[in-house]
Amino acid sequence: MRVSSVWVILSLIAAILMAIASAAGVLSGATYVHETVSWAAQGAGQDVVNVLVAFPVLAFSALYVHIGYARAHLIWIGALMYTAYSYVLCAFFVHFGPWFLVYVAILGLSSYALAGAALGITVAKLPAVFSRSTHIKGAAVFLMILGCGFTALWLGDIVPAIINGRTPASVSASGFPVNPVHVLDLALFLPGTIATSVLLWKRRPLGLLFAVPVLVFAMMMGLAIIAMAFLMRAKGLPAPMGIVPVIGAVSVCSAWFVVRLLADVRDDELASAESARTESRQAFAARAIPTPGGRFR
Repeated sequence: MRVSSVWVILSLIAAILMAIASAAGVLSGATYVHETVSWAAQGAGQDVVNVLVAFPVLAFSALYVHIGYARAHLIWIGALMYTAYSYVLCAFFVHFGPWFLVYVAILGLSSYALAGAALGITVAKLPAVFSRSTHIKGAAVFLMILGCGFTALWLGDIVPAIINGRTPASVSASGFPVNPVHVLDLALFLPGTIATSVLLWKRRPLGLLFAVPVLVFAMMMGLAIIAMAFLMRAKGLPAPMGIVPVIGAVSVCSAWFVVRLLADVRDDELASAESARTESRQAFAARAIPTPGGRFR
């Protein structure tokens, strides 16, 4: 049973707009002309990854889901998570300019597609689908290390600054009142990663639903961080090159667990979880059709 084409179409439009806007960010100096030098370099670094990695992953995963490859569904959700996260930053924390409406459109399209993609799977069936997987515990431990590690990293930047009554260097470099990455990570992504780890360890449905998407997100964001660091260094800015090997390892491990978790799943079994959700919606719609007497079935 195929996922609604509406969510696939929204994803493809978002992917195409992302590729265009990101290409402009790489090739045109006008995109980040009002940003600090550091923030502009980071934006251009992420744009490189958006064009080379995020665009093809989002576009092809959506297309593969449309033609019936169920395992692509979880990768698709992860790519949409990355896109929505990235364009919260662009829409809210890049100064108003010619690409503003495009950023807003990508944020809206990816957010609605993400909701539709996540609701397209019957989570109650996932424990049975992943019953043969031997990599659940390892992935759960990795996600816990990832979530706690980055939480400690960000708090190590924030807490001393609060105690000493100063502004963190990352905030000053961004030119904004706060570091938006701190906000999104500490409020949403990192708690979600830790919760996914706990639920995955217990083989709970929501943990199984979000494990692969969070790993896809981590892989893509890791590549973006590496690209940012290299571009900052190329522009002669202080760049945290020491974290590049660590972030590279995070991306590689995330990709490895994505491959292993999906290899443990039969495509037809995951497709049955999609079918159950679609069929339940169709059955509800059929009962809701009014009869000629004005009553609902």
